[in-house]
Amino acid sequence: MTINKTIIRELEHIYRRSFPNDLKRYLLVKYAEEPFPYEFTEQDLYANIRRDIRDYEAGELDVTVKSPSERWQEEREHLKNLYIEKSCEARDLKEYVAELEQMLSDHGLESFRMAERRIEYLTESLSF
Repeated sequence: MTINKTIIRELEHIYRRSFPNDLKRYLLVKYAEEPFPYEFTEQDLYANIRRDIRDYEAGELDVTVKSPSERWQEEREHLKNLYIEKSCEARDLKEYVAELEQMLSDHGLESFRMAERRIEYLTESLSF
């Protein structure tokens, strides 16, 4: 779920006042897209917006809206870090699977994947 002007009007009605334009602009930019790779539920979206309004009223929220190129650069950096993190996780899982397969092999057992590889190897060697 993402924000729109209707949601801002609803919140202004709930708070019984108009929000400053800089806060509106900030909220519209910040919550215009889902936080990849997740999605906002309605409850999460409203909770985050209420937190931002509270922080704004306390003078603790910087509502400076970054340019599209700055936002793109930040998103690119975030996605790059996410890719690196997931690549490391995949590598670690691959090593873990190899360890588990070695344990199975040590006890004369094999996983479905090991059996598939064995059958594929036998099929290829018989075809020559």
